[in-house]
Amino acid sequence: MKAIQELGAVTYTHTYMLSLKLLTSATILIMVVMAGLYVFLGLPPGLDTYYQILYFHSVGIGIAALAVFLVISIFDIQRYEPPIDFPIAYRAFAAVIFAAVGGIFYLSPILDAAVPDIPLGLYVVAFILIGDVGGALLVQLLLLPRKQAGTYKPRMKEFPPRMWPQYVLRMVPSRKEFSVYSKAGAAYWLVVLSVGSAFVAGLIGVVNLWIRIFGAGVFSGFVPQFGDVGTFVGTLSGSHSHEMGIAIITGVVAMVAQRFKVLDLKGLRKNAAKVGLLVTSIGIVAISIVLVLEAVIAFAPPTLFQGGPGGVNGMAGDDTTMAITALGAMIVLIPLALTKIDGKSSWKDSVRLALLGTWIAAVINSVVEGFYIEFHEDVFGSTLAANHAVFSDVNPLFGIMTLLAVALVLLAVDYYEVGGILRRVTGWVAGVGIIVAILGASLYVFVDPSTGGLSYWLYILGMFVLGVSALAATKGVYTARISKISRTEI
Repeated sequence: MKAIQELGAVTYTHTYMLSLKLLTSATILIMVVMAGLYVFLGLPPGLDTYYQILYFHSVGIGIAALAVFLVISIFDIQRYEPPIDFPIAYRAFAAVIFAAVGGIFYLSPILDAAVPDIPLGLYVVAFILIGDVGGALLVQLLLLPRKQAGTYKPRMKEFPPRMWPQYVLRMVPSRKEFSVYSKAGAAYWLVVLSVGSAFVAGLIGVVNLWIRIFGAGVFSGFVPQFGDVGTFVGTLSGSHSHEMGIAIITGVVAMVAQRFKVLDLKGLRKNAAKVGLLVTSIGIVAISIVLVLEAVIAFAPPTLFQGGPGGVNGMAGDDTTMAITALGAMIVLIPLALTKIDGKSSWKDSVRLALLGTWIAAVINSVVEGFYIEFHEDVFGSTLAANHAVFSDVNPLFGIMTLLAVALVLLAVDYYEVGGILRRVTGWVAGVGIIVAILGASLYVFVDPSTGGLSYWLYILGMFVLGVSALAATKGVYTARISKISRTEI
C-alpha cells in the first residue's frame, strides 16, 4: 500500500522587508498628513460628532503604532519576537494604513454618504489589528526577562488539544525565575503596566463602538446604572480616551528612562529616578482602576476640597488620580534634566530639551490650568462657559494627544541618533512650537475664547510649527543609518 505523505515539520524563516526605521518614518508622515487634512479642510477644533471622533483615530492609531515601534526598539524586543511572517510591527503599521484610508472617506460628506459602510469597515479592521498588537506586545513584554535570561523554553514538540492549559500556564514564571523579574528594573515594569492599561482601554473602546453600531444588546444590563444608553456610551468614550492617553504618556516616561539609562545613575539622581518611576507606576494602576470602574459600574470618585455654591468647585477625583502620573513624570524629569547623557547635558541638545519641554507643557495645560478651572467651576460654568468649552477642546487635542505625539517623534529622532542640521532643526522648531502653542492655548482659554481671534491664531500657529518639526523628524529618521543583522549574528 502506498504511503500518504503528510507535512511532519515546518521551519519558519523571515526576512524583515520593512525595517522599524522605515515604519517609524512612514507613520510620522501619515500622522502629520491626516492631522493637516483635519485642519485645512475646515473641520472644527473639537471632537463633537461621531464621525469626527472616528476620524481622529486615524491620528490616534498612528500615535499608538509609533509608541509600539519605540517600545520594540528601546526594549530590544525584536530579537526575541517569534520569527513569524507578520510580526507585531507589520500589524501595527497595517492598522495605521487602514485607519488613514478610512479617515479619507470621512473628509468628504458626499463620499461618506455614498458608501457609509466602507470607512466604518476599514476602521473596524484597524481597531482589530491595533488591539491584537496591544495584546501581543504585552505578552512579549511579560516573557522578555525570561527570554533574555534564556530560561523561557516553551514545549512545542507535542501540543495535543488537552495540553493547551499547560501551554498557557507556561507563560507564568516558576519560582526559580522570579529573580529574573526582580532584576528587570522600574522602567520595564512601568512599560508593562502602560501597555496593559492601553490594552484594557482598547477593550473599552471596542465595547463603545459595538454599542454605537449594534445597540446595547448584550451590554444592556449595564445601562440602568447610567440612566440611558447615551450616557453609558459617553462614559465609555471618556474612559477609553483618557486611559489610552495616560497609558501612552506613562509609556513615554518608561521609554525615556530606559533610553537615557536613568537607573544607571549614581546616588541621589538614581534614587530620584526610581521614586519617580514608582510614583508613575502607582498612578497608572490607580487611574486604570478608576476609569474601568467608571465605565463598568458608573463609579464616581469623590471631589476633593469642595467649595463654592453647592460645592461645585474642587479637584475631580479621577483628575486627581491622573495627576499622580504627572507627579512621577516630573520627578523623573529632574535627573534627566540635570544629567549628562552620552557626555552631553540634556539642555544642550535641542531634541532632548524639547522632549523634556513636552512634559512641562503637558503639566501646565492639563494639571495647572485644568485644576485652576475646577477650583473656579462656579465661574467657568456660567459667565466663562465659552472659555470652559475651549479648554474642553484644547486639552485633549493639544495638552494630551499633540504633546504626546511630539514626545514620541522626538524620542524617535533621538533613538535613531539623527544628527547634524536635521536634528537641530527638529529640536529647535519643536521647542518654538511648544512655547507658541502653550502660550496661544492658554490665552485662547483664559483671555479670548473666540474662534479667529489673536489667541486662536497663535495657538494654530504653534500647532503648525509642531507639524513642520515632525516633517523634519520624518526626513531625519528616514535618512538615519542602521545596520541590519540576523539573529545568528547576535
